[in-house]
Amino acid sequence: MMIAMKNIVRNIMWSFVIGMMTGCASKTDLYMLQDDVKQLKSQTQRAGGESAEVYSEVQQLREEVVQLRGTIEELRYQMATSEQPAAPAAPESAVFSEGMGADKQVFEKVVLPKEEVSPVQTVDTTAAAVSEIPPEPSPVPAIDEQELYDAGIRYFEGYSYPLARKEFGLLLDNYPSSGLADDAQYFIAETYYNEKWYEKAILEYQIVIEKYPEGDKRPSAFFKQGLAFESIGDSTNAKIRYKELVEFYPDSNEAGIVKEKLQ
Repeated sequence: MMIAMKNIVRNIMWSFVIGMMTGCASKTDLYMLQDDVKQLKSQTQRAGGESAEVYSEVQQLREEVVQLRGTIEELRYQMATSEQPAAPAAPESAVFSEGMGADKQVFEKVVLPKEEVSPVQTVDTTAAAVSEIPPEPSPVPAIDEQELYDAGIRYFEGYSYPLARKEFGLLLDNYPSSGLADDAQYFIAETYYNEKWYEKAILEYQIVIEKYPEGDKRPSAFFKQGLAFESIGDSTNAKIRYKELVEFYPDSNEAGIVKEKLQ
């Protein structure tokens, strides 16, 4: 009975994790989860002390999901803050100086030298020849998605990561529904990981996880995001990602690797 209840717990919690992490969980979903937990709690009371472990597992999973989501949102805020433009510099025509008094401050106006204006030369329009009408530009050929992807891979393998991001970004902008979109997004994350900008890589891997639930790069995104968390010293969130990887993709090569980390 206890094994069956544990399976119920995992089905309840992990089916809800995706909604929480993608921001798609509605109030109805929350109410349904609360009802399921209440039902599980009543079953625990009827079954006796041996089911207390199952209920404790529910509470632990809920806390882990909240913690992981909070960490990702904090990283997004930090990235957005660091990318804000700097404040404009003070005008060069004003010089700030200290006044004679302790609390007096004076702006001295600096008069810049006047520029000499050269006389305007007039052009005899009667002698100007009639300009020719420029030919119409030829249409620009469409960029093929496969060519963009192949170019990005070449730059990636040549360690030209900014250029690789540019090609993958063009693919995502021009072909957002392409079958190569999840691969392009994954390799964008990989460029930041290889540059050891792990915080940025975590956010880019998160896009793969959230936006492409059916993509073939999703197991790798779970795995590499966990490694990125480990690289910044966050072993707790790394472990959460590894648990999700094993739960969602138990037969993947990445799951086989992380099972040793979870022991």
